[in-house]
Amino acid sequence: MVPKKGKQTKVKPWCNCYPAERPPRFLRPFLLLLLREREGHGYELIDRMREMGLEYSIQDAGYVYRTLRSMEKGDLITSQWDTENAGPAKRVYAITPQGVGMLREWAQTFENLKVSLEAFLETYEAMEGEVHAPKVIKKPS
Repeated sequence: MVPKKGKQTKVKPWCNCYPAERPPRFLRPFLLLLLREREGHGYELIDRMREMGLEYSIQDAGYVYRTLRSMEKGDLITSQWDTENAGPAKRVYAITPQGVGMLREWAQTFENLKVSLEAFLETYEAMEGEVHAPKVIKKPS
């Protein structure tokens, strides 16, 4: 990505090999997956993603909410206000049939990616030995 003249683009590093490269954008498929499991509001979805090893902080909440709004405009999800519970009203999101179809496409894409990554790691481990990387992703219980 080439920034416009005079404009600096800040990108959070995600890999020391490519410190200026953006990380893979997997927010949408994870939101679809969680909403397929059950409806939820924004902060609840962020907490559920954390349980799966995706770290979104309070500072990232705006990005998550913008993504949810974009997904709603694309008819992947719907929302309605929950005013029945105590406290301020919360927008509760649910997946649509179109969202279920998109989730299926993501699952197929991830399956292909998984095969490629496993082949990469098997080849690397055959040459260099076991990869000793810190395990940061928590598997759901």
